[in-house]
Amino acid sequence: MNKKLMALAVAGAVTAPGLAVAQITTGAPTAGVASNAGITLYGRLDEAIMSNKFSSNGSGTISEVKKGDIHSAGNAIGVRGREDLGGGTAAWFQLEAGAWPDGRLDSAATTGSHFGGRNSGLGVSSALGDIMFGIWDTPYKVSMFTWNSLTSGGFSAGGVIVGNGDTTGALTNPLCTTTVGNTSGSVTTGANGVCVTEATSNGTAWSRRVNNSIQYWSPVFAGLQFRLMTALANYQSPASAFPNGVPKPKEYSGNLTWARGPLALTLAVDSHQGLRPNTAVGGEVNPKDSAVQAGIKWNFGIAEIGAGLEQLKYANNAAASAVNNKMDVKSAVVNGRVNAGPGQVWASYSATPGGKSCIQPAAFNPNTGTGNLVIGSAACGDAGKAKEMTLGYDYIMSKRTKMYFVYNKIDNGISTNYYYIAGPAANGPGPLATNGTGTNGGLAAGTDVTTLAIGMQHVF
Repeated sequence: MNKKLMALAVAGAVTAPGLAVAQITTGAPTAGVASNAGITLYGRLDEAIMSNKFSSNGSGTISEVKKGDIHSAGNAIGVRGREDLGGGTAAWFQLEAGAWPDGRLDSAATTGSHFGGRNSGLGVSSALGDIMFGIWDTPYKVSMFTWNSLTSGGFSAGGVIVGNGDTTGALTNPLCTTTVGNTSGSVTTGANGVCVTEATSNGTAWSRRVNNSIQYWSPVFAGLQFRLMTALANYQSPASAFPNGVPKPKEYSGNLTWARGPLALTLAVDSHQGLRPNTAVGGEVNPKDSAVQAGIKWNFGIAEIGAGLEQLKYANNAAASAVNNKMDVKSAVVNGRVNAGPGQVWASYSATPGGKSCIQPAAFNPNTGTGNLVIGSAACGDAGKAKEMTLGYDYIMSKRTKMYFVYNKIDNGISTNYYYIAGPAANGPGPLATNGTGTNGGLAAGTDVTTLAIGMQHVF
């Protein structure tokens, strides 16, 4: 029973081609595998009662906050199907949406609340592999499942410190902006309303689910598989909209995974162009950013341990007359789980030493963390040091249901604001940046987060 639950988090890159591959990359349970014909309903519900403490922020403008929450971590419901076309070829589809049993529902399309807002697509499977198109996790993000052993409560370092954030949507366009209201949430808008039909992803995160994706997944050869992905930039703008060149957003992602017996290895790369355009006069509109990730996991029966390393490189996009603003960000994670009584103890530690190869602006205040060079949640220098620690226990109730208990602590640097992928209501900054709103405005830089939670997860 325990081995089946452990397998959910690690099997993503080692399954047979076709729909089974789609099943694992979404984290769906074994019960959701579709037969050769017909349609299968599947899902995951994970709810936790949380007690959260948010420390004061780096500049001291936002005070400590303590509050409770019910957290829905990666909940999803979907349908998938497969049809045999003959000759070893099959067509398959998957449509998946986010689900919030606690009633939280943002108005933004980035929540994935609409049908098909999470991993969804249409594909063809054959002896040569799979080709799919739709909205799907990048191969770079899928590689995080190789080293990740944490499947409860959404406390994995993937998409927090590792990956510098998580995002969903189409490739970035600078004419699409995000407006945050006090109660209405985030709404993506643009000139003449051109961006309201499809939300755009942010350009700094590397844990990505990208619209308009085209992916190829190879067959598994002696435990070895690779995946390739690109995305179409449907929000390409005319040259007349920009003073010094046209942003041409592009993304390429790939991974290579090998798994045999108790050992799994992965190597992944991702390349962004034009996802952080500087549209001011003289700015670089198509900076080329890159990421490399390596991971390992060893399962030795009663326990397993995984580790990952990441190197992010953000290119300079400043004007020729401005200070160079490139930044390299390294991070590392180690996690694992061990059988204990009727369940498993699990733990994780991830950290970043702060941005390197960067220049802190003259306006940087080392006492408050303000004025620093910040890209996503990462920040330049020692002010960008951050770590996340997690300790939890799963109490296995059946092969589909478990309860869990968890302690989690995020220690942010004075200029960073690393936070859970879809975290509970934070302490700001929100529209009132000096006071914080305590709603879904995000986490103020320099805020540490301590969480105690008890939750339940059911898969079907």
